Amino acid sequence: MVSLSRPRFNRYLAETESDRARALSLYGWNSQLSKEFYTYLQAWEICLRNRINEFLIHRYGGSWPYDAAGLGRQLARIDKERLSQARDRQERLRCRAPASLPAIVPDLSAGFWVSQLSKHYEIAHVWRRNLAQIFPHDRVLDRPAAWGICDEMLTLRNRIAHHEPIFHLPLEQRYRDLQRIVAALCPGTHAFAEAHSNFRMVWHARP
Repeated sequence: MVSLSRPRFNRYLAETESDRARALSLYGWNSQLSKEFYTYLQAWEICLRNRINEFLIHRYGGSWPYDAAGLGRQLARIDKERLSQARDRQERLRCRAPASLPAIVPDLSAGFWVSQLSKHYEIAHVWRRNLAQIFPHDRVLDRPAAWGICDEMLTLRNRIAHHEPIFHLPLEQRYRDLQRIVAALCPGTHAFAEAHSNFRMVWHARP
């Protein structure tokens, strides 16, 4: 397979004791697993960014991406860079400044949204009181647990997006965490994702 480099294929060969046929089957299974996570990860990312955007509007106003004296003072350096780059891209693309909020929000990376749940923003966003605005359907979930799950989902999302192996990860636990976090964000979206996922069937069909 010309599209599969030797360094990338070595991970599968190592798992199958250099049996090329089994390694190719494992590669195909990894692709199927990635596919089965896609809908759920998409649901998670969209719900998370929409919930946090709504919260930031409530706390900092509808122009929060340009609010240097409000949210801008709270952002970690990497998030300031992410926001600045998203603003600049949308201003160039749309030939207008400031860019609209609906244009900037989907341009921001998943890393930006996950970062808002990190310890850095514990006080700034007053998550002790406000976390229920993000996860209204799971009152047991606290900020460290929510951030931990979302950070794991970000890593999984990025591995899938870059076509990396995921079969060696604890995917059953990742799937349960994904189910929980999406249900906490939006039960309707959780139901949609459940209806379009065959993860368990694929997981138990390991070659």
